[in-house]
Amino acid sequence: MAVVKPYLRRISTLTTINHFSTSSSAAVSTSHPDPHTDTTTTVTKTTQTLSPSETLISEKLHSLIKNHHRQNPNTNIPSLSTDFSTVSRHHPLSAAVISSVIKKCAAVRHGIPFPQTLAFFNWSVNETIVSPEPYDEMIDLAGKVRQFDVAWELINTMKARNVEITIDTFSVLIRRYVRAGMAAEAVHAFNRMEDYNCKPDRIAFSVVISILCKKRRAEEAQAFFDSLKCKFDPDVVVYTSLVHGWCRAGNIKEAERVFHEMKENEIKPNVYTYTIVIDGLCRMGQITRAHDVFAEMLDQGIVPNSITYNNLMRVHVKAGRTEKVLQVYNQMKRLSCEPDLITYNFLIESHCKDENRDEAIKVLNSMVKKGCEPNAGSFNPIFREILKARDVNSAHRLFGRMKGLKCKPNTVTYNLLMRMFADSKSADMVLKLKEEMDENEVELNVNSYRILIGLYCAMGHWNNAYKFFREMIEEKCLKPSHGDYEMVLRQLRNAGQIKKHEELVEKMVSRGFVARPL
Repeated sequence: MAVVKPYLRRISTLTTINHFSTSSSAAVSTSHPDPHTDTTTTVTKTTQTLSPSETLISEKLHSLIKNHHRQNPNTNIPSLSTDFSTVSRHHPLSAAVISSVIKKCAAVRHGIPFPQTLAFFNWSVNETIVSPEPYDEMIDLAGKVRQFDVAWELINTMKARNVEITIDTFSVLIRRYVRAGMAAEAVHAFNRMEDYNCKPDRIAFSVVISILCKKRRAEEAQAFFDSLKCKFDPDVVVYTSLVHGWCRAGNIKEAERVFHEMKENEIKPNVYTYTIVIDGLCRMGQITRAHDVFAEMLDQGIVPNSITYNNLMRVHVKAGRTEKVLQVYNQMKRLSCEPDLITYNFLIESHCKDENRDEAIKVLNSMVKKGCEPNAGSFNPIFREILKARDVNSAHRLFGRMKGLKCKPNTVTYNLLMRMFADSKSADMVLKLKEEMDENEVELNVNSYRILIGLYCAMGHWNNAYKFFREMIEEKCLKPSHGDYEMVLRQLRNAGQIKKHEELVEKMVSRGFVARPL
């Protein structure tokens, strides 16, 4: 029984079920944390590590799907099944490999090859695959691209094949419904769990509330809570999720009402509950009230953690009040609370906002000395200051130190460095950084391509500007700005490249990025 979207049914060769042996798949478990130690119900996946040969097969299959989608963005070709068979002819696919391929296909932000991935799933998964993980991954992807009818067909297939349908399966679907703004459908999915021999319990109840709250659907979460709180005993986890939901929705009055209700019901708030309330108050500008809640927390004998202090810091960091940031940090030290990565990054950002690069670097040195590994967010504010100063040598030194600490640069890091070298007309360095991004699989965004295209247009190198523009729209499926598009077209006209000019217009029109010129 293959799961095929109506527009894919004509591709019969892609839905042929092939026979493969199975291996133990990733173990999926749902943990309901101790209400005194955590605030959210989490789904933890312990993914089985692929062997080198399995990793190679996964990469080859992903490459086939990606290349096919790139060449056929609006169509599907049955020849894919033959290509899949060629890659895996001597290597039976395990559930872990299938899941890995689907994850790779889903990882991109733009241009997800959904028809090809669904075709791969239907081709690779048969009755011998009893692990729910490949199904869960495909349901997640279907929900991501809002193909919810496909997601339900997958769940029906699991039931027909006696593949275990767990709370994790429905959690994936519910989360995607909520992300799509379909809260009613998310609750409906919860209500249908028993139809699939998946009995809803307090864990599932907590999961739905947590997902709704994380996506700022506090009203729906509250209504869901009110309708079922007599059936499932609410605990600190559920109440804290509701408080979080109202805070995220910007309704601090309702958040405090729920906070008060839980205390009235003799459910003791924990450090996470207090921290969330403090954060919500700070974000609403109620700093005095936030400190009152902080004092209440201390009176109740609940020890603040680094997240609590970070929430008190954040509002001052954003407002550029470095003195207040340092006051909170000093209080943190007095109460023997160890700073974490976010704390150090806030300190670095505050000093950089004051254009005090030396102090920011001192904080960086201190965190490294104390064994706190910096991330790209630790370096990027300093790189911004270096960019403002046009200090190329300092940029080289800091980038070298970043690599020496084995800290991975992110897209923002590379964009800042590329902008600096583009401004100094160092095309070789810009190109080297771009190649490094590709090698390290750091995703280029529209800003990355704007720097590349702008550099080569300024230099009059229409061919490179044209090459990167096409890469942006064809390989990355990114929509360029109108200014970048016109800049490349102008370069092509000036170079007499009328055919390429027409081809580029056609490519932009076919992708829906621009209207066809009259």
